Amino acid sequence: MASSADGWQSRVYELYWQGVEVRAQAQRAEGAERRRLFLRSLDQHSQATGILRAQLATRPDDPRLNEQLASLLYSMGSSQMAVDLIEEALSTLDECESCYKRSGPASPEVAARIGDVRARRATAHSFAGHAASALTDADLAVEAYAGAGLQAAGPPFSLDFARLLSMVAVVQAQHGDPDQALYCAGQALSRYQDAIDTVNADSGAHLGYATDMAAEVASRIEAAHGNWDYALAVDGFTLSTAEQGWGDLARALARTGVHLRAAGRAAEAAPLLARAASLDPDAVPAQERILADGVPVTLGEAVLRAGAALGEPVEALHRALALSESASVTGRLPHLEAAPPYARRLGQLAAGLWQSEGDPDVAWRLALESHLLYYTAFRHFVGDPRNWLREHGEGWAQTGITVLRLALAQDSGAAHDDLCRPLAALSGHLEELAKAGHPIAAAAELARMTAG
Repeated sequence: MASSADGWQSRVYELYWQGVEVRAQAQRAEGAERRRLFLRSLDQHSQATGILRAQLATRPDDPRLNEQLASLLYSMGSSQMAVDLIEEALSTLDECESCYKRSGPASPEVAARIGDVRARRATAHSFAGHAASALTDADLAVEAYAGAGLQAAGPPFSLDFARLLSMVAVVQAQHGDPDQALYCAGQALSRYQDAIDTVNADSGAHLGYATDMAAEVASRIEAAHGNWDYALAVDGFTLSTAEQGWGDLARALARTGVHLRAAGRAAEAAPLLARAASLDPDAVPAQERILADGVPVTLGEAVLRAGAALGEPVEALHRALALSESASVTGRLPHLEAAPPYARRLGQLAAGLWQSEGDPDVAWRLALESHLLYYTAFRHFVGDPRNWLREHGEGWAQTGITVLRLALAQDSGAAHDDLCRPLAALSGHLEELAKAGHPIAAAAELARMTAG
């Protein structure tokens, strides 16, 4: 933000930097003082946004004002997440994306900012337990970069994309397919390593927390599958960067030590574990718990296990959806018009497991991925949506019913309520379709389950 001779602009500038300074203090503080400082920063930034909104009321399409407001809102969303004001953060980040879209003509810079907002919103949804929305926003974040051709760009965009992929990896590891989480984490780390000269020149901007997130995801997933060479290679990179002051040294030492010990290399592990414990007594137990918890079932594993449990052939489905590397739902298939048949098959397998009281974790993975494939294909469809729904509405509604039942069975109220939002919208579309003379059999049950 640049200063201005105008009184209101000077006041916005002052409030913005006051908020930034207090926010930096909050990040170094702990406990009640940390929360107090974040709330103070939020108050200062809120005052600044009030001034900008008043100016935008008379000039709603002013690119510079929209960019200024978007920058403030992005910072506010981050601070709101830090003090667990998740619903407020989601609303703030929604407005932030809208402002960036009005901040000027489409450009790589605007696309990158929109991608960052979506990734931050995916993180907020993840904190709230909104599995479907978290994965949808993660998909949209990657899409913003890919749509602008930035996935193959060099620095600085490659490093910005690495940071985004790190955030997406964490979301995928929490709610999505571990295979996609691992791919995102690996791609992030690869971009950091490829641009190491740029990183060394500006390590504070490009390494630190994002590299640590990606490395933790990659190492955890490789370790859960007993791939010790890969896990320890990532651990070695993380430890070397942490020794230089980038990231959490105690955590890097503990993770490396725990993995060395689990791989049967106790003598090498001992000094690392001792050093980690001296820096942070909780570091080693935390890494032991992470290793013991393992990772969720992948989509590929879920397809094969469902096929075996139900006695159905699934090899073609497995090849189509699980053998190629991808960062998001949109990237699973080269052409999204091919998605609905695969989504329908996933939904049928999930329903079969539900009815036979099979593995609920496998059924959930299949049902959620089915819903996400349907939703993504529908979002990208060009033309009259009624034509698409006449062909695929029944399958999506059946999947919706199954995924809502599974969310309730898992006692996941947050995931259930989150799913109700897009599925209630689907129910409304199906009601309109019925009025036009094309009823969908599962529509009534879906409407009942998403009512209220």
